[in-house]
Amino acid sequence: MFPRPSFPPSYFVSTLVALLALPAMHAVAERVSEKAADKATVTGGTLTLEQAYDRALATDQTIRIAYWEIRKANLLPWSALAKLGPQITASGSYNRHDHGTRSTIVQTDTVLIDGVSTPVVTSFVDVTNHARGGVGEASITYTQPLIDFTVFPAFRFGTLSKVSTRYQHQFTIRETLFGVASAFYEVLKQQRLVEVDRETLRLTNQQLDLAQKRANVGEVTRADVLRATVTVEQARQQLVQDEGVLDIDRNTLANILNFAPDTHFSVVEPPDYPSALPMFTDLLSRAYGHREDLKVADLAVDQDVARRNQIVGTYGPKVVAQLDASRAHSSGSSTNSTNDWDAVVSVQVPIFTGGQREVDLLTANRQIEQTKLERDKTAKTVEVDVKNAWVTVRTLQQTLKALHAQVVAAEQGYHDLEIQYRAGTATSVDVLTSLHDLNDARKDLAVQTYGFQVALRNLEQVTGTFQEARVQRSKIP
Repeated sequence: MFPRPSFPPSYFVSTLVALLALPAMHAVAERVSEKAADKATVTGGTLTLEQAYDRALATDQTIRIAYWEIRKANLLPWSALAKLGPQITASGSYNRHDHGTRSTIVQTDTVLIDGVSTPVVTSFVDVTNHARGGVGEASITYTQPLIDFTVFPAFRFGTLSKVSTRYQHQFTIRETLFGVASAFYEVLKQQRLVEVDRETLRLTNQQLDLAQKRANVGEVTRADVLRATVTVEQARQQLVQDEGVLDIDRNTLANILNFAPDTHFSVVEPPDYPSALPMFTDLLSRAYGHREDLKVADLAVDQDVARRNQIVGTYGPKVVAQLDASRAHSSGSSTNSTNDWDAVVSVQVPIFTGGQREVDLLTANRQIEQTKLERDKTAKTVEVDVKNAWVTVRTLQQTLKALHAQVVAAEQGYHDLEIQYRAGTATSVDVLTSLHDLNDARKDLAVQTYGFQVALRNLEQVTGTFQEARVQRSKIP
C-alpha cells in the first residue's frame, strides 16, 4: 500500500556534493554579477537599452530575492529526507556526595561515695564519621527511522518547489527587463516631447516677432501681438512642465537600475523592433507553452497533491530502530562499574488522533480543487493579456500611419498660413490655431511611436519570450 522507493548510493553522493558546492556556486554568481554591473555602467554619459538590461540583471533586488528563494527551495528535499536520517543523542552525568557526622561520647566511671557506687563523668570524646563517594554515568542513543510514509510526499513537494521557484525566477527576470524597457522608452518619449515643446516655443516666438513688426507698421492691431504673447507663454509653461516630467522619468530609470542619485546620463534610442504581427492563435499557443506563471500554476496543483499525500502518509505505520548504550561507575567506600545496552525496534500505528488528520485531509482535497480553479483563472488571464497586447499592436500600426499623415498635413498647413499671414491674407488666429494643431499632432506622433515600441515588446512579454536569450543565460541549474 505504501511502497518505499529506493535511492541508489550515487544519488545521495551526487546530491551531497551539490549541496556542499552551493557556497562556491554562490560566490561565483556574486563575482559574475559584479562584473556584469561594471560592464553595464554608464559610459560617456550615455546609456543604451542593452546596457540597462545588463545592469538590471546584475543589480535588481527583486531578481536577487527570487534567486534566494531558489536557494531556500533547494533545501526542501533535504528537509524531507532528514526524517529518515539517523539521530544520535549523547548524555552524561556525575554525582558527587560527601556525608559527614559528628557526635560526642560521654565517658563515666563508678565511684564509691559513702559506700554507695555512684557514676561520675570522667571525660567527653568527640567522634566524627565521613562517607565520600561519586557516581558517573554516560550514555549514547542511536535512533534510525526505518519507515515513514510522510517522507516521500514531502520529498516530491520539495522537488516541485525547486522547479516552481526556478520558473518564478525566470518570470521575475522577464518582468524586470520589461519594466526597464518601459521606463527607458518613457524617458525617450519625454525627451521627444521636450524637443517638440522647444520647437513650438521657437515657432511661437517667431510668430510674436512677426506680429510685433506688422503692428509697428500698422498692418495689424495690438490684439495680434497680445494673442501671440499668450501663446508664447503657454508654450514656455508647457516646456517647463515637460522638462520636470523628464527629470522624474530619468530619476525613475536610474532608481530601477540602482544608479547613484547624482548620476547624470542620457539614453540612446535603440533601433526599431520588428513590427511583424503574427496570428493571434499562434501567439496564444506560444504563451500557453512559455509563460512561467502558467507553469507555476500547474505545479501548484501537483504541490497540493503532495501535501495531501503527506497527510495520507500519517495513516501508515512508523518503524524506528533504537540502540541505547550506557556506562556507569561509582566510587567511594566501594567501587562499582556497570555496562548496559538495549536494541529496540518499535512500530507505531496511529489509529485515531482525535479527528484532526481527517479534517486536514478534507482541507487538502478542497485546496486542490481551489488551486485548479486558480490555474484556470491564470490561463484565462494569459488569454486576455495576449489578446489585449495583440489588439494594441494592430491598432497602433494603423494609428501611426494616420498620425504621420496628420503631421505632414499640419506642417504644410502651418507653413502655408504663415506665408499668408506675412502677405496679409490670413489672420493671427488662423496661424496660431494651425500651430496648436501642429504641436498636438507632433506630440501625438511621439507618444504613439514610443508606445508602439513598448507594445511590440509587451507582445513578447505576454507570450513568455521577451529577452529569451538573457533569461536563458540567467537560469540557475
